[in-house]
Amino acid sequence: MSRAVRWADGAGVIGAVFAALCCAGAPVILSVLAAVGLSALRRDAILLPLLVVSLGFALGGFRTERRTHGATGPLALAAAGAVALVSGVIFVHGPPARLLIDAGALALVAATLWNVWARMARRQPLAQGGGSCPRPHQPGAEA
Repeated sequence: MSRAVRWADGAGVIGAVFAALCCAGAPVILSVLAAVGLSALRRDAILLPLLVVSLGFALGGFRTERRTHGATGPLALAAAGAVALVSGVIFVHGPPARLLIDAGALALVAATLWNVWARMARRQPLAQGGGSCPRPHQPGAEA
């Protein structure tokens, strides 16, 4: 698997969370954009396509990784986070929107960490020999 495919989920999550927090008006992000002279990036005409493309990359990366390590959980959590993020940015307004954006961003970050953990667990070879699980008791066997 290429390095770009392995990093697609994380890069997509970063882009999507950045776009959503800009749309929500997060003071830290807006201050940094203003400080570096990029306040024009805060327009919805730029942020909404960035959000959609970033989520597409992220979900595509999660789907590819699911095929690699076999864990469906990170993809499902990322999909739920994406729905919450898009709902908070586009469909819901006011304080509930901020709650959805925060929950969606948290779910996407958690899914990324879960995906990295599943990838690393898949790479580690199983222990040779007895392993760490006790053997079940067999009737008639002496201990």
